[in-house]
Order: sequence, then C-alpha cells, then structure tokens
Amino acid sequence: MSLFKSTKAKFIEAMESYSISNPRRFNMALKYAGEKKLQAYGKLRAEVGARRTWERVPAYRDFLKENNISTPNVPFEQLPTMSKDGYIRAYPTDQRCLDGTFLNKGVMIDESSGSTGLPYNWVRSEVERARLHKMLVRSIEWVYGHKPRIAINAFSMGAWATGVNTGETLALHSVVKSTGPDLDKIIHTLKFFGPKHEYIICGYPPFLKLIIDSAAKQNIDLDKYTLHGLVGGEGMSEELRQHLLGRFKTCISAYGASDLEMGIAVESPESIQIRGLLNNNSDLRSELLGDHRVPMVFQYNPMTHFAETNDKGELIFTMNYSKVLSPRIRYNIGDEGKLFSRSELLDKLINLGFPVELPKNEIYPTPYMMLFGRKDQTISVMGANIYPEDIERLLYRNKTISQNFVSFMMKVTDSDRGYLHPCISIEWNKTSKPELPIKELEKELTEELVKLNADFKNASDEYPSGLMLELEVFPIGTGPFAGRSNRIKNKYIAQ
Repeated sequence: MSLFKSTKAKFIEAMESYSISNPRRFNMALKYAGEKKLQAYGKLRAEVGARRTWERVPAYRDFLKENNISTPNVPFEQLPTMSKDGYIRAYPTDQRCLDGTFLNKGVMIDESSGSTGLPYNWVRSEVERARLHKMLVRSIEWVYGHKPRIAINAFSMGAWATGVNTGETLALHSVVKSTGPDLDKIIHTLKFFGPKHEYIICGYPPFLKLIIDSAAKQNIDLDKYTLHGLVGGEGMSEELRQHLLGRFKTCISAYGASDLEMGIAVESPESIQIRGLLNNNSDLRSELLGDHRVPMVFQYNPMTHFAETNDKGELIFTMNYSKVLSPRIRYNIGDEGKLFSRSELLDKLINLGFPVELPKNEIYPTPYMMLFGRKDQTISVMGANIYPEDIERLLYRNKTISQNFVSFMMKVTDSDRGYLHPCISIEWNKTSKPELPIKELEKELTEELVKLNADFKNASDEYPSGLMLELEVFPIGTGPFAGRSNRIKNKYIAQ
C-alpha cells in the first residue's frame, strides 16, 4: 500500500494542513498540547517524511543504497545523515527533488551568501514558500503580537534567500519597505514617516549598529522613535544586544540557514533571559554546558523541524512537512549545538539557583536549542578555537572601542613577533586612523578573552606569549575592509 494512503500519513497531513490554515488557533494548541506530545508528533512526522522522500526522491533512494539501506523502514536514528558534501554536492539538483524535477510552475531559485565558500543555489516550490512565510509570521506574532508596524527589510535584496523571504513574510504582518542594506534609504524612511509610527527593522546584527551611527551623524533623535530589531544570518553577542537596546525597544534574533530554511528557531523573552544568565555567570555556564562558550539560545518547534545532535555535538535537522520540493532528512547543518527539553532546562536552572519567571503570556512550551556556531568560522592558535562572537563581546565591553568601530576581522599572523599569534583587525568609523593606546588595549582584550574562552585560557596558561592578541586599526573602508559594502554579510576571518 502506498504511504500516502496509510492512516498515519493522513493524520500527519491533516495536522500540517491545520497548522497552516489556522495559525492563531495552532498557536493556542501549541501552548496547551505539552512538550512531550510535540516531540512525539515531531518524530512521527520525521519518520513519515523519510518514507515519503524514499518513495518520491531518486537521490534519496540512491543515498540509502550507498549506505547499505534498502528501505526507510528502520529505526529513524539508523538512517544516514545528509550533509552538503555528502548529499547536496553528490547529487544533481533535479535528482534531489520530488519526482526528479524542479521544473514546475511557481518554483523559485534563491542563493546562499557563500560565507563558507562558493554561493549555492536552492530550489523551493510555491506551496513550500507560502507555508514558510506563514510559519515565520507565526514566530513574529509570538514576539511582537498582531499589531502592524512599518517594517524595514534591510537584508540584501536580489537572489539572496533571506532578503526575498523576509520581505514576503513581513508583508503578511506589517507595512513593508524593502530597502536592502542602504543606510541612506533607511534613514530617509525614518525621517519621512517620522516617530509617530512603530518600526521593525530587519537585518544582520552589526548593520543595526550602523543604522544607529548613521542616524547620530545626521542628528536624528532615535529616542523619539519606537524601534524593534529583528536580526538573523549570524550570531549576536549579548554585549551587542545591550548596545542596540540603547536605541531599540527590543532586539530579537532568529536562526535559519539557506541549506534548510529560515525560521528554524527564534528567541523568546524566556530564552533571552536564560542567555543573559549564561552570559553573566561563568559558573552557571560551566555547570550547564561544560567548557562551551556562551551560546545563542533559541526555542524551536519539533513539529516543523525535528532536531537531533550527533556524537560530535553537531545539530541534525529533518524538515517536517510534505510540500518541500527538495527534502532534507537528518541533515547535518555543520553547527555545533546542544538540545534541552524546556522542563529539563528550567529544572536545572532552579537546582543551580537561577529560576526563570515570566508572565504566562510570554511562555512557550517548546524545547531549547543552544547554538555554539561553526568551527569553520573560527581561528585556531595553540589548540584554542576563537569565535567571532568572542571578539564581538570583547569589543562591545571596551568603552574605548565600542562606540566607534564598524566591524572587525580575525586572523592568525606571525607579523614581527617571530611566532604565530591571534590578531584582531578593526575598521574604525573615521576616514583617518585614530590615536589609540594599542598596547594597553591588547593587554585588556587578552585578559578579557582569557575569562570568556576556556580553550584560550588553557592555551594561554601553557604558552602566554603566543596567545597575546595583536590589534590593528584601519580607517573605514580601507585595508582588509576595502570593498566591504559589496559583501552580503560581514567577513570575520581574514585571508
């Protein structure tokens, strides 16, 4: 009997249809269903999705065969994990699609940013995109409610997945102007419509700081405006969040990836409170996460994205709905993370003396994802991995630097010291090089990084001279930052 005629499959399809056609009612059901049921249904949907993919996607049948599996009717955890190298690049795009083709009406192609290499093309069906937009609106409603605002979409426009989908999603919730990352257009929009309206500004986290800096240069009093920040595409330190909250009423981050889709997970008032505790209490962080650095903290819905981790601590996702043109089953996205049930996490926090209390209307009974980032976005010196978020925290904590830097890069260099050591390049928001106490700053930043990063501390204890940070400062748009305006995302690892 075909999978699609089975009772289980019909049940799953009905749940999916219900969740899309009645989003507000589904939000209520989500709150009262309970976390255990959400996890159970999520895994059930993932299992059905694997069987459906085996029936309809040629590449997946071959992928299982290559892994000595002749049928998807095995325990879900025994199905092989996909990856960009092992599955996406190994099979042509059409063979990874339903019925072996993507040449259908309404299919759109978008592109990843290429932050880890060559930009890649992704195909998505019309039905799939419509479902995605409604799911993203649901997340926005969780955080901001149903009140419409003027939404400024500052993500890059064109073929890029984030910009296109953000604009179409926001149109279902608010009044939208898609400016792209054009500071002049954004400032003009704020001046034209004035402070009587509320705004949601969407973009990469560092770009929101540029908006604040640009407004200050043009003598625009942002204190008169009610601004909300919705950021994504890269990690954000709590120090940057606090900096932005000097002008923004709220600043919320979401997690997604072009390999899968946007809106995999989102920050909630509760998750932000928990991340603040982890950020400010190293002992709590050590008890809960071991030697890991401060993660981004998200909540996610296993009904839409079933999540697992492997023995390396890497996150694995299954896209849990039937209308995906190019399904991903147990896809290793390459990010390091840790998963908690909400009840487990809150119990641990209580036992460690850090209870979390929020109004009932700000509580969502969905599991937690701690996101540490990708190791391929680090530099490594003497066995110590240093992440961009580590450096961002240092720079925003330092009053001498925080108000006037635009962006930064990291690299390992031997310069004139005769040995390899970490170096931070800073782009200064001036056209001339500033007079800064470089040696003092290098010492301060090194001491702070020792406190933040356990890897760095251990390596520094063994080899302190090789782990002293070097600092170099460039006027805006010069040195390694030349041509930065042409890039979709900030580049944090210097060549």
